[in-house]
Amino acid sequence: MKKTNGRWLVVVLLFVATTINYMDRAILGIAGPSMMKDLSLSAVEFGILGSAFFWSYALMQIPVGVIVDKLGARLTYSIAIVWWSLCTVFTGMGRSLGGLIGIRVLMGIGEAPAFPTNTRVISDWLPSHERGIANGIFNSGTAIGIGITTPILAWIIQTWGWQASFVVIGSIGFVWLAFWLFFFKNHPEQSKIANEAEVAYIKEEQTQTEKTTLNISPFKFFKFRSVYPMLYGLFAHNYLTYLMMTWLPTYLVVERQMTLLKAGFFTMLPWIMSFLGNILGGVLSDFLIKKGWNSIKARKTVLTIGMLFPLAIIPTIYTDSAIMALTYISIAIGGEGLAAGILWATVSDVAPKGAEGKLAGLQNFVGNLAGWIAPVATGILIAKFNNFNIALIIPVVICLIAAVGYTFVLKNERISINTDIDGGTKVSGL
Repeated sequence: MKKTNGRWLVVVLLFVATTINYMDRAILGIAGPSMMKDLSLSAVEFGILGSAFFWSYALMQIPVGVIVDKLGARLTYSIAIVWWSLCTVFTGMGRSLGGLIGIRVLMGIGEAPAFPTNTRVISDWLPSHERGIANGIFNSGTAIGIGITTPILAWIIQTWGWQASFVVIGSIGFVWLAFWLFFFKNHPEQSKIANEAEVAYIKEEQTQTEKTTLNISPFKFFKFRSVYPMLYGLFAHNYLTYLMMTWLPTYLVVERQMTLLKAGFFTMLPWIMSFLGNILGGVLSDFLIKKGWNSIKARKTVLTIGMLFPLAIIPTIYTDSAIMALTYISIAIGGEGLAAGILWATVSDVAPKGAEGKLAGLQNFVGNLAGWIAPVATGILIAKFNNFNIALIIPVVICLIAAVGYTFVLKNERISINTDIDGGTKVSGL
């Protein structure tokens, strides 16, 4: 019997969901210049508004990791996308800083399950040697959501106002939900889109423990040294991403004197590069695994290379050309995309079987603390120095530290936590 390819339809669903997720986040940055003018917001106030989403989003990562492992991906994602889509629509109705902050905090709760759920789905639906490209595909949705749709969003804002843009973008999630409920089941053997041959192919590299939930506290992972570069690595990636997501359109309008529509068009370029980097990072790490590399060694090699590319940001502070500045930023974000594409595949390789959602939630919690810091810190630095120079150098340093961590701290072995019959645990991989 020839195997079907239902697992790749599932990956496409995750890609589209991630695209919608980041469109709903990124619309604030694109609407920023209009919102700041219309609502009389200072740079610091807009930075606080950009940060508000991450206050709840980061804090929710620990409980949602547990929820995903217990409730399953199908129900968890359904609730999440309805929640965050409604919040996006309501953002267009906000008229005060306090009201908008409240809506963004609620939106952070709704979006919190997305990446832990993605990680669990990839672990359940893909064999190990295909997880790199699968993660690269779904994570490339971040680049599409932030950048590729930017000209459309800029046109909507210029034509109908920033309020309309939130309503339009927020409605897209409900369309995705219909496809998710129709096609997706928590496990391939439960689904009509995967035949017996495909299920056998998926399961041949997976042990029976992958079908179970490991009942441990997410905080137990702090006992393992390999966890620390993973947590910090996502923080580094997110600091760069959230800075650019919140401030790049404003940077082009204010510092580089572009119109909003022109800035919307040119903002695509870094995220097109990021999209390509995400895919290439997944392909490269999977290629190394097929060549016989240890899977974690393959992933961390690509992660290290990707985290070196933000060095390209440094020349932006020395050029007067807007196009050259954007070129340097595009190289930095695109190259760092090599790492972004496999950040979550690494969780699937390092986490104990049955605890992928918990480790993904912990990683996403620490990683998204960057969302608390980057938008606000950038606003403060812009207000103090009246330019973006210092704000742009900070993510360079942070990413360089992440490269060192991946190289020297992340071990080339899976964390092992074995539960005994009395409910105690035996651990290895310290």
